[in-house]
Amino acid sequence: MKNDNSMTPNSDSSDMPIPILDENLGSASSAAVRQYLRAARDYQLSDEQVLDACQLPHGILDNTVSRIKGTEFQSLIKWLVRETQDPLFGLKSSQYVQAGSYSIFGYMIMNCRTPSEILHMIPAYEGIVGDMGVTRLKQEEENIAVSWHCLYKDEDVIPHMVDNVLASWLQFARWLADMPDEPPTRIELKRSSIPAELMSAYERIYRCPIQLNSSRDAILFANELLETQLRQPDPELLANLKQQADNFIKELQGQETITLQVRNILSQLMKQELPRKDKVAAALSMNERTLQRRLQEAGTSYQQLLDDLRRETAVDWLSNTDMNLATIAEKLGFSEARSFHRRFKTWTGLPPGEYRNRYSANGGSENEVE
Repeated sequence: MKNDNSMTPNSDSSDMPIPILDENLGSASSAAVRQYLRAARDYQLSDEQVLDACQLPHGILDNTVSRIKGTEFQSLIKWLVRETQDPLFGLKSSQYVQAGSYSIFGYMIMNCRTPSEILHMIPAYEGIVGDMGVTRLKQEEENIAVSWHCLYKDEDVIPHMVDNVLASWLQFARWLADMPDEPPTRIELKRSSIPAELMSAYERIYRCPIQLNSSRDAILFANELLETQLRQPDPELLANLKQQADNFIKELQGQETITLQVRNILSQLMKQELPRKDKVAAALSMNERTLQRRLQEAGTSYQQLLDDLRRETAVDWLSNTDMNLATIAEKLGFSEARSFHRRFKTWTGLPPGEYRNRYSANGGSENEVE
């Protein structure tokens, strides 16, 4: 998709990469980087120019460098956004999606029978593409909602990444199903507004209603589309690719930073019991003192990771489940519901009950009192 405004790079901007302070962003595949590089060419930015400006290795181009740090990927996107001066950069970059953009997972997708089969693989394999965000699936009457929660923190980067992810999903799905004009049911975005002069670009790609001020960034598909037969299913090849992907996931898990390991363990514990530091340390085969030291060296703490995950989980449960507030407070490890109420208000500016009433598709319970 060409730049409609014929925007050239901003000659006044610095050639130095923009520093990103958060060191706990995992990694990203070079395949994901190359999609953004292809989009950058529309702004007269060569691959080498972008990589040099962001101090990234040229091995990304031939995949001799297979992954970069999440902080580096966030810095790359921030540099591109600043350099192109195009508020539609993220959306336009989706036009360059191809199977390779998702690394080996993209080729697995190509060999699936139906979209339903693809959706059920996403939670297990999206880490192959990178640690940029988390995908969630939710059945909602006649639709399946596929939402994406961005884990990056830079406010300049997040909307471009969301635009890229949602629109890339749609473009790739249309190609796989050989249905280039098929619209989703609707798009939901957290942002409060899109300038009127830009909305036509969103409408051109999505061809469906766009809901702003949502509690999530999501794309909703009609249930009947989930059983659409895809272009070229090959179950035998898919099984072989899955085996390769499983081995790759194991390698990635062995290379995970301590912060990602702790987050993953806390996520699992919250599904079953109260999260406790001693259990996390035991799961990592270390004592609590060593765990605390390792986290301190990574620039964070157990309490900070727990609070971050509590906030993300609380928002998710209030938005997407009917779980009552007392149960949520207990599962998140608060000694009493009032403590949870106070903490949630400091996180979001709203009490949990009011947040649910405002943002949940199901609404809140009238019996829940703040």
